[in-house]
Amino acid sequence: MSILLFYNIGILESILIAFTAISIVLVIPFSIFDIIKSKEMSDYRKFLWILFILIAPLLGAIIYLLWGRKQKAL
Repeated sequence: MSILLFYNIGILESILIAFTAISIVLVIPFSIFDIIKSKEMSDYRKFLWILFILIAPLLGAIIYLLWGRKQKAL
């Protein structure tokens, strides 16, 4: 708690940081799991999506959820 006071972070900022951290921890594994269980996607495309998520974790996961999942439905 003293570290938070040292950086002058209050309760609201702590809640926002916790929410962001939890979101990141949930979005990345969900994206990877969704890629792995996809039956419509080829193994090569699965590999590329997972590699992209591992290189740029948050950005890759968000791009996959917004764009990659729509490609499966087409």
